[in-house]
Amino acid sequence: MTKRAQRMLALLDRATALWHIPIVGRAKGRIIRRLLERHRPTRALELGSLLGYSAILIAGHLPPAGRLTCLEANEFLAWLVRANVEEAGLARRVRVIATDALRAIPMLPGRFDFVFIDAEKRDYLDYLRQLEPKLAAGAVVVADNTGIYRRELAPYLEHVRAPGGSYASRSYEVGDDAMEVSILRGAGPV
Repeated sequence: MTKRAQRMLALLDRATALWHIPIVGRAKGRIIRRLLERHRPTRALELGSLLGYSAILIAGHLPPAGRLTCLEANEFLAWLVRANVEEAGLARRVRVIATDALRAIPMLPGRFDFVFIDAEKRDYLDYLRQLEPKLAAGAVVVADNTGIYRRELAPYLEHVRAPGGSYASRSYEVGDDAMEVSILRGAGPV
């Protein structure tokens, strides 16, 4: 990750702490960074971008030819993500689309080997089901806020944790929240 991208993440950390805006932050960011370093994805997808913190984190840890597509439903937030990604020097690696993820996923070309889900909680399972035909073997799927929204995400968690199912899944506790990391069977450790 470049120093410019690191400075942008630090700025977002300070601003969101001051304004009490929920972002991925440093602790969850470390988990995501480790996953990216371990699995070395080249085509990533982010559902829900808010201010672009996780987009900068993901894009900054992709290999030089790696690309990230961000789907953000709110047009203003999508504009902010583009601006923040540009400021971080990562605009060539990141494509931000202002659209509803459930409408856009079926039209996305190619396969993805890393997905970060942090959008409408009630739709997590629908997002994943639409994405499954587009996931490469060994794809890493990270679902944020699985601790705070445990009840709302129960169907999603049941799906990825199903014994003998398609995923090897593990929960990472972070403070009073958690992230579920699921790997499509066919490669690597969780």
